[in-house]
Amino acid sequence: MARLYTRTDAGRRTWDTQNTRVPLDCRRVLGVVGQDTSAADICAKLGWSGPAVKAILDELEEGGLVKSVDMGPDRNELDFTDSFRIEDIQAAQQRMREGLDFTGPLSADDLRAAQEKKQAPKRR
Repeated sequence: MARLYTRTDAGRRTWDTQNTRVPLDCRRVLGVVGQDTSAADICAKLGWSGPAVKAILDELEEGGLVKSVDMGPDRNELDFTDSFRIEDIQAAQQRMREGLDFTGPLSADDLRAAQEKKQAPKRR
């Protein structure tokens, strides 16, 4: 799974001070990492190989200078390899229509309240 990296406060301080106890290649990667940065973006910006960047990111994460989260396929990878059938979409629409229930009581007071709510100025 792909991961997104974010510089921590400790990482920001290290980058800001250019702490020489942190190797130069690690500082370079740290300088590219922002909020939710992918390893692929870092590779593209620095022109380095994926394994080299991954090793440095692992080291930075172990040292608490960056943190990462798993992107997961549900957030970033859309799958359009299957086919859509119009019949399935129409059937889903029909089920939604059938699920609507307008058979309950509706009073004049309810209608007045809905009309007043519609006409009231919107607050921000």
